[in-house]
Amino acid sequence: MTNTKLKPKARNINKYAYAVFVMAGILFLALKDYGQAAAFIGISLAFDPFDQAVRFEKRPLWQRIWLIVHLITSLTAFILLLKNDL
Repeated sequence: MTNTKLKPKARNINKYAYAVFVMAGILFLALKDYGQAAAFIGISLAFDPFDQAVRFEKRPLWQRIWLIVHLITSLTAFILLLKNDL
């Protein structure tokens, strides 16, 4: 007789954390607080919403484009912060 106990499914909060950080970043962009926007959008990249087991090169093209545009948005907010402080 085999024991087929079901393991509880592990909860992945990355998608939720990613969404919260991105929404906060967008809010700060709208409020023209570019420092906070760059920080929140940049930190949200740590919570990769896609399958982390798949290497970047092996991901579908749309996922790679999404993450690259996301990084460019964060860098743009940082540049706006530097530009406005001068």
